[in-house]
Amino acid sequence: MLSPKKVLVVLAHPDDETFLCGGTIAALSERNVHITLLCATKGEMGRRMGNPIFATRESLPELRVSELKNACEELGINDLKFLHLRDKMVEFESDNSLAVRIVKVIREIQPDALITFHERFGGHPDHCAIGRAAEMAFLNSGDAGFYPDAVFSAFKVQSLYFVLWHAFYDQWVMENGLSRIIRVNIAGTLRRKVRALRCHRSQTLAFPELWGNQLQSLPFLSGYEYFINTTSPINMEETDLFRTISKLG
Repeated sequence: MLSPKKVLVVLAHPDDETFLCGGTIAALSERNVHITLLCATKGEMGRRMGNPIFATRESLPELRVSELKNACEELGINDLKFLHLRDKMVEFESDNSLAVRIVKVIREIQPDALITFHERFGGHPDHCAIGRAAEMAFLNSGDAGFYPDAVFSAFKVQSLYFVLWHAFYDQWVMENGLSRIIRVNIAGTLRRKVRALRCHRSQTLAFPELWGNQLQSLPFLSGYEYFINTTSPINMEETDLFRTISKLG
């Protein structure tokens, strides 16, 4: 019997996983892919605290972790890990030290693919910083000399994907064309994505459309999620990211 595929998702804040790739994650989980989410921060500096406000700066970290755990359950994320970095301070961390910490996780779980932010198209300093470190980890996880580890041996991840937020789609295409974009149809898991977004209540009450009947007006619920494929130059417009991972793995 073949072992299930494994995916490591490395993002910055609670709710990144749902807004950016929740439909894809849910689709992967339905195909028995084992999904680990490595979240850099607890989102304690987020400016949204409910609508009307029901959280305080002191209560927000614990609340957002709780919301994230509920969203992970909804999306089918098997394992949740934190780097426990300070929210809005990730860009001031050493890329090398962050990459080492991510390499440790890679070697422990041995994923087939890694999903993270692009360092230029992340849209937030924390996003760009954790994406840069995750890419460094991807490039070096198979090098025993990068981080000698007595517990877990070097392991090379086969595939790397960057999430492409809809707001940066046109800019990416203008600069790079369509050849590396993977378009994932999430129509089959859109309801799960909506439920996961509602788990992040402190953040998503700011979108009344999400809680009413105007879902189609929200650009992050368009029915597609986009990724940048770093592994192959071939145009691979996919309806199913798992199919792509299987091809390349």
